Amino acid sequence: MESTFFILIILIALVADVILHRHLKWLPLPFCFIVTGILLSFLPQYHHYIFDSDFFLFFVVTPLLYIESQSASRYWIGRGAINIFSLAIALVVVTVVAVGFSLHVLFPILPLSLAIALCAIVTPTDASAVSAFMQPNQKFKIPTIILQNESLFNDASGFVAFDIALAAFATGTISLSHATGTFFVEFVGGLVLGTVIGMGFHWLRSKMIRWNDDIPFIMISLELIVPFVVYVCAEKIHVSGILAVVAAGLVQGMETDKLRLVSSQVQLVRNHIWELVSQVLNGFIFMLLGISLPAIMARIVSLRPGLLVFFTLIGVTLYGLKFLLRLVWTRYFVWMHLSSNHRWLDSCLMAVSGASGTISLSLAFLLPQFKRLPGGIDRNALLYIATVVILISLAVAAIIVPKMTKETAAGSGKAEIDWNAKMIHRALKTVRANRQHPAEVDIVISALTQQLHHHDAKNQRLAKKTFDVAHGVERTAVKNLLDTGEITTDQYHMYLEFIELAYNTVHSNFLQRLWLRLRFGSHTLKVYRDFQTWQDALLTSPVVTEQLYWKNQFEEHGWEIKQIESVGFKAAIKALEDYQRTTGRHLNGLHPVIRFYQERHRRMSLPTPDSKLVYQLFLQAFHAEYEFVQQLVADETVSVSKAKTLQQQIIYDEMAYLNGGEGFIKR
Repeated sequence: MESTFFILIILIALVADVILHRHLKWLPLPFCFIVTGILLSFLPQYHHYIFDSDFFLFFVVTPLLYIESQSASRYWIGRGAINIFSLAIALVVVTVVAVGFSLHVLFPILPLSLAIALCAIVTPTDASAVSAFMQPNQKFKIPTIILQNESLFNDASGFVAFDIALAAFATGTISLSHATGTFFVEFVGGLVLGTVIGMGFHWLRSKMIRWNDDIPFIMISLELIVPFVVYVCAEKIHVSGILAVVAAGLVQGMETDKLRLVSSQVQLVRNHIWELVSQVLNGFIFMLLGISLPAIMARIVSLRPGLLVFFTLIGVTLYGLKFLLRLVWTRYFVWMHLSSNHRWLDSCLMAVSGASGTISLSLAFLLPQFKRLPGGIDRNALLYIATVVILISLAVAAIIVPKMTKETAAGSGKAEIDWNAKMIHRALKTVRANRQHPAEVDIVISALTQQLHHHDAKNQRLAKKTFDVAHGVERTAVKNLLDTGEITTDQYHMYLEFIELAYNTVHSNFLQRLWLRLRFGSHTLKVYRDFQTWQDALLTSPVVTEQLYWKNQFEEHGWEIKQIESVGFKAAIKALEDYQRTTGRHLNGLHPVIRFYQERHRRMSLPTPDSKLVYQLFLQAFHAEYEFVQQLVADETVSVSKAKTLQQQIIYDEMAYLNGGEGFIKR
């Protein structure tokens, strides 16, 4: 139970941090996770937390690498094979050896094997973390693609180099020939094994599709076990489990490319599941660092306070050496695919964007416990140095990358047009053109209008003020019906009682609404003496129940409520529109009140909606939105990327309607 609460609190903290980051985009999300982890470290259950590194590698790192590899572009991997070799293998080896040796020379208390292990830890780059800082900029398209492909393969290179360095530290000797042979066997062996197992699962999933067994439960369950099976098999035959997982992920990505429109539901569900898993695991790693950091620093300070400053200096030096080597390497040993007249700028972006992140943290946590060496070098010291490099690299990227890529991003300086709102307005215009089915049209318009205003902050004072305006005008309009003899005194008083009760219900709090629901449900049972009617009254919104009740009351007296309600509705809507024009209030603030009157009018005065007609109108609305997007692309008004975002929104709206279509009619 304690472990459950341990993970549950972290998950809650992850959600809170993501919400915070959405409102403070200048603050890198990894920093949010780390700070929150530091705060959690003060809770009793997180004091001096120690976890199993093998368990961490198997259940956290393995699925992360699989997700990253299966989402990589096979096209650009093929075109950029030279760059992948240059950055993900050659640069990793040179960085590990050259920077590790330099670090050992500058700080002799750091053994060469551990210096190399440190370099292996911070060499993998985190393209996903840096991409959050980048602005869309066609000028840097090629460097961005190169960075993404590099981060996929240098993760594996870093793991292999890390294993070799730890083996050298354990044995006390470094054999260049043995290290090279081990690197080759683990690297190539891992790729071959991962490819073979990935193809096996690909064959099995293909059979499932052919046998018509490609339902999400079967297909997603099969895929979820792939990275774990691959990793275990690789470790059993002593090849790189990390590279095997990467290879299997690439095979899975190729399978997805071939599926195209086959098993569409499975592909959609799978993408959402892996996206969720990726976000949770990434945040989990950074939060674990925050939880561990205070204890690590406390242990270092307990040895000698000056050690913390000294280890910080080692971390800064390591980052500086790595940055300089990466800057020169990307300038002279990277092929840009296209000619560029700003090569040093490209190299600077790639050097700054070579930030250490999730995989580096994963490697750091895999450091084993060992006896403290002279100068205070132990696992805590290495963890702290790696943390310094990670934080510096992320901070530098967060500051410099947005400034570099912002120069020509979207570069017109014009205000961004809300194409999503324009798309919905096009659908509204199409649906409103249907004059033959007012009840069904009202349902669709209500749903589409809600899309436009669902992000608006609710202003209770404005809503009440506008409701008061509409309510007062409706009372006057109904009084005019009485004065002109169009309704009787009894009808007038009954209708007045109806709208007054609705007014009080709308402006009541939760407890008051609960009491009204119980009281009105009890009254309904007395009147109708029917248990099902009483149950429906309790489970339905009090406002809806009251409206249906008064409609029945009028019918039982032989009166027609439609005439009175229609007059009141038209007067209220006109008053709201006039109020918006005279006060300059934006329609957003009036939307909740307008929606209340529209839904009441539909229930009280319009025919019972036909679900088939509602379905057809929603189809018309979605079709109008698709045509709108198609026209934008044809006119080159928006980019294909923006058009895809709009199309994705339409698809999600369609799915929401298909999954809950009945709910639109019951409102």
